[in-house]
Amino acid sequence: MENPFFYYVDDFEEEAEAFLKKYKCADAIENPRRIPIREIATRLMSLDIVESEYLSPDDSTQGAIAFSKGTIEVYDWSSEEYTGYYVSGPTIFVDADIINTGRINNTLAHECYHWWRHRNYFNYKRIHDNSVEFGIRCNRYDSNSNQDRGKWSDVERMEWQARTIAPKILMPRKATKKKIEALYAKFSTMNDSRPAHTKQVIAELSDFFAVSKQSAAIRMTELGYDDAARFTDPSRTTNETSKPRERSASKATRHQRPITVEDAFKLYLENESLRETIDTGVFCFADGYFVLRDSTYVQSDSTAHHLTDYAKTHLAECTLDFSVRLVAEQYLIHDASSYMMYRSDTIFKEEKSFDANTQNTEIYNKARDFEKKFQRAAATHKTANELLWEYMSNDHWNTTIFIERTNLGPMDYTRVQKPEHRFKMPALVAMGVGLGLDLQEMEEVLSLAGLSFKKGDHEQQAYKYLFSGMYGHSIEEYNEFLEEVGVTTLGTHERS
Repeated sequence: MENPFFYYVDDFEEEAEAFLKKYKCADAIENPRRIPIREIATRLMSLDIVESEYLSPDDSTQGAIAFSKGTIEVYDWSSEEYTGYYVSGPTIFVDADIINTGRINNTLAHECYHWWRHRNYFNYKRIHDNSVEFGIRCNRYDSNSNQDRGKWSDVERMEWQARTIAPKILMPRKATKKKIEALYAKFSTMNDSRPAHTKQVIAELSDFFAVSKQSAAIRMTELGYDDAARFTDPSRTTNETSKPRERSASKATRHQRPITVEDAFKLYLENESLRETIDTGVFCFADGYFVLRDSTYVQSDSTAHHLTDYAKTHLAECTLDFSVRLVAEQYLIHDASSYMMYRSDTIFKEEKSFDANTQNTEIYNKARDFEKKFQRAAATHKTANELLWEYMSNDHWNTTIFIERTNLGPMDYTRVQKPEHRFKMPALVAMGVGLGLDLQEMEEVLSLAGLSFKKGDHEQQAYKYLFSGMYGHSIEEYNEFLEEVGVTTLGTHERS
């Protein structure tokens, strides 16, 4: 069924003037003045404007508009992936890579025209065709794209309309001709010709209407000033721009989020930066955060670690930053132009991540300083058992304490006192967690036993995580974690 709300345009100049009349700029049709396009968007159309997000990694997407609530995909430079940006109502997006005021204004005019003429098309399709499209992605114009308008989809035709009409809104034909003539009169003298001043005219026209120099040159050419045609190439009309923005993380990504030890362990296995940071051994897990083991930030009782009141209000100072972003899990594309539209049936899932951002880099550097504080002086020992027995003797262990803290049996308590007895890794790990050893101390024990935590070994990496990501918990909590990640629990459970 043909959509009765598709808007066909015969005269683009008249269409631009109709827009100006609609949005209280009728005088600008005849009298040269700058079009307040941002004010039209925000005050007269009640649209939100987002300019902080990157819409693509290659400058291919200039702008976008959501006609209703939904999730727009934006590019997050910190993760180098697309992420979902949820909007609660009609919103214009201007790609954050656009720093020239003229290009920004042209993008705003482009999206405003979409809102004026095309939103009813989407509303109709949603109500009558159960359509799920709620927005348009406006890509950079490709002169090599399909020029056969007879084959265009409705959305491609809408994009052509908005792209063609936006400059005419910003530079109405009658007012622009008046301004061009006034500028030529200003620069021309009896001794030279008007074309000699075309470049100056383009520059001042661009500044007056707040458009790009290329757009000004194209508009002059459209209005019959043929000498401007040679300046329509972007390389001939370099625009002065402000300092380029430093590409940054998307504001759609939610930072400083709590995480479970199981989810953190999954990232620990995949993310070398997180692994290096956790393996400093100076963090403990408290209230969903990995916090520096310092009394300023963490307090412990007989059952758990907890953030101090100070830490709760200074998370960036003392905890690792885990973030959550929305990642598109499934795309449903029905026709060739679907890539231009945003769909409400795109399935997004929450994905937790750990990025090497400024906060995590600073926390890592701070952790290296803390690491020195927690290291015990290393002594020379002949065997792992001798070192373990020294720790147990210093802590005044007996058989009962050994069994309670390690889940090992009484025979193992006897064996650890024999320097040459060889334990397997799980038994050594059980004694290490019972003694509350940190990662460096546990690795020293393993080294003396001729063992080490092997990269890529899921079980051994889980054991290693006990001394870093879960440092300071009871063996019961350790075993709960090991069960969750599919690793054999610690201890023989022999209590006789």
